[in-house]
Amino acid sequence: MSLAHLDCRPFAAFCEGHHAAACAIPSAELPARMHELPKTSEPLALYGVGDDLHQAYAFLTSKGYHVAQQTEWTRQVEAMLQAEGLWQCGEHSQRLWQPAPLIARFVTEFMPLYALTPGEGLDIACGAGRDMVYLAMHGWAMTGIDYIPAALQRAQQLAATQQVCIRSACVDLETGTDPFIHYANGQFDLITVARYLHRPLFPWLQRLLKPGGILIYQTFMQGAEQFGSPRNPNFLLKPGELAQIFAGTDILLDTVETLDDGRPVSAFICRQVASFP
Repeated sequence: MSLAHLDCRPFAAFCEGHHAAACAIPSAELPARMHELPKTSEPLALYGVGDDLHQAYAFLTSKGYHVAQQTEWTRQVEAMLQAEGLWQCGEHSQRLWQPAPLIARFVTEFMPLYALTPGEGLDIACGAGRDMVYLAMHGWAMTGIDYIPAALQRAQQLAATQQVCIRSACVDLETGTDPFIHYANGQFDLITVARYLHRPLFPWLQRLLKPGGILIYQTFMQGAEQFGSPRNPNFLLKPGELAQIFAGTDILLDTVETLDDGRPVSAFICRQVASFP
């Protein structure tokens, strides 16, 4: 069984020595750093001391995680890891989180296939920033937009843990005015949108893409309401809707994927082929 190793001790103690595959998130910081954890389907091996270990275990199990292994950190544990070649000291913390599968596929498959060179990217409704940070780790100069300041702060913190730089802006995309007034036509080589749908933005997305620029759009399709949220039809794509809206582009991918909970989502990637007025 493959385990994700999580060390919930204070960071100073982690730096003195830890499991080589461990991610460092002190127990008190777990509620604010949930976006750094793997999927709940991935079992965890948890390391800690005393109350920190118990508090982390209680919190993680309350959130649906399976803690398959709890280890009280002792000198004996350290010696065992050293003997097995699994002990490490220093600040390096392993990454347990993953971007959206479509973003990972874009980097590993579409970028080499279409010889795409990283440039300026925009993540709309970026949330805590996993997709944006992942793209920044692969060379993209990313800007994230969201209306929640705390989400943008988490995105900046996540970028810092991965030693990349991102830009962020707190913008309400649904005010009725131009939310991209400070951005020029044809400014971005890449625009990504995940789990967010506000149809009045579609013309702006076309305006912001450079000729040859890429749009990645993944959000909930009609039918998702049978499994949970969102249920509002304003937040659910119709079959073929994105292909119709972006008919003037070169469509590289247009399919429907299914999340683990059964909800259908779009997997749509297109490339701008001409400037829009």
